[in-house]
Amino acid sequence: MHGKVVGMVAHWSRRQALGAGLLVPAAAGLFPSTADSADGQVEFGQPEPFSFERLIVQAKELSQRPYEARAAAPQWLADLSPAQYRGIRYRPDRAVPLGGSPFALQLFHIGSYHRNPVRVFVVEEGNARQILYNPELFDFGAVKAPEKLPPDAGFAGFRVHFRFDENSEPQELLTFLGASYFRAVARNTRFGISARGLALETGMGKPEEFPVFTNFWIFRPGDPHDPLQSCALLDSPSVAGAYRFDVAPRDGTMVAVDASLFFRGDIAQVGIAPLTSMYFFGSNDRVGVDDYRGEVHDSDGLSIWRATGEGLWRPLVNPRELRVSVFADDNPRGFGLLQRGRDYGAYGDLEAHFELRPNLWVEPKGAWGQGSVRLIEIPILDDTHDNIVAFWTPQEPVKAGHELRVAYSLLWSLQSPLETGLLLVMSTRIGLGGEPGPDRPSDLRRVAIEFGPGGAAGPVGVLPQAVTECHNGECAPAVVRANEATGGYQVSFDVRMGGEPVELRCFLAQEGKAISETWLYRLDNT
Repeated sequence: MHGKVVGMVAHWSRRQALGAGLLVPAAAGLFPSTADSADGQVEFGQPEPFSFERLIVQAKELSQRPYEARAAAPQWLADLSPAQYRGIRYRPDRAVPLGGSPFALQLFHIGSYHRNPVRVFVVEEGNARQILYNPELFDFGAVKAPEKLPPDAGFAGFRVHFRFDENSEPQELLTFLGASYFRAVARNTRFGISARGLALETGMGKPEEFPVFTNFWIFRPGDPHDPLQSCALLDSPSVAGAYRFDVAPRDGTMVAVDASLFFRGDIAQVGIAPLTSMYFFGSNDRVGVDDYRGEVHDSDGLSIWRATGEGLWRPLVNPRELRVSVFADDNPRGFGLLQRGRDYGAYGDLEAHFELRPNLWVEPKGAWGQGSVRLIEIPILDDTHDNIVAFWTPQEPVKAGHELRVAYSLLWSLQSPLETGLLLVMSTRIGLGGEPGPDRPSDLRRVAIEFGPGGAAGPVGVLPQAVTECHNGECAPAVVRANEATGGYQVSFDVRMGGEPVELRCFLAQEGKAISETWLYRLDNT
């Protein structure tokens, strides 16, 4: 593991809109309005044959043509402020039912940061019919819309509502809005971390390319208990791709992803299964923070389950400079950005309820080969921006004409997404080291790591050994204590800082065998 500083990349604005500042391509001509609606409120275009296999062929053919930028929304829509845009709402009574399933579809209007329409289709019995734009589908609130909107005004994206229980009210389950961004919730969670279809050249010291989903196809389930299937066409100057998403909400919401990618240009770094989250401050990173809340983050660490069975845990930080960390592996078992702190008292935010933000775990399907998990941490001054990105990148760069097929699952969950049999790192706290008093050294930092409970049990009354590594600094011997309050163990040690960031590594061992995750950290000079 190592960290390095590269050129700045874009911040993600959470309060404005998902995928703020990113462009979604325009629809290339909508179908004529053929009134064919069960209730006269939602109109559909003519049926067209559709399947995922047809979409793969379409994406490949698209990649063999030069990329075409798409037209934007009318200027008055583009000029809407984020607050005005949020005031435009889809009318709930005009939600598109998806058969007899517990799913229903609502649409987002274009405007503000979401300036380019996408086309949305509903698929049934092998035929796709486009949902036609109609301003009557929306409540414009305080926004004064022109009397006649153009028929190609289109939609910015969609959201799926779902009933977790038979007699419960539908709630927003899944949202696709902005570039290739999407996010989901699980039972008893709130929206937080997002996923993306693809990341290109992220954190490489040059402008990042943002592929976009230009068309969506949502299947009406044949059985009410079936997963919800949807497909998307992805396009950007360097790549075209076909995606399939199978959504199965349970206590956790599982989204199986199957993608076929066809590259127009050379790409040094392809980001597979990119995740985007927010970390403002926490118990390990409060320097210079003046905030009534104890911690503010949607995720508090990066978890990696390596092919060897080793579990890695890297607490997140809000760095002073953009930071990239690289974790090499060969066919990883999985990785994710997790929120392990589940105590409201640690946060104290009755509006955000960070303790209810879901984990997001990526599990590869098939062999991914050699590559690395990349973690990018971007400095932010408040919690209105997403500043954490994690993804898998293959070791070999991609060349023009290359085809890449990937499959993986995404799990949004409140509970821990994996069982490794190892003690988990539950929290990290860092502060001034040494003993209190007037002669307390200013160059000492105290590190306290909480492991457990659970995992492999050692001999009764025998404490495990803390195996530590310290690079670019001096570390005092680690002290291991049983924590009766948690049923786990606390490891603490002092670090004497030098001129360079200190790289730290720690895990618990019993009789020479690791019984915990491996904790990794980079400690910067403050």
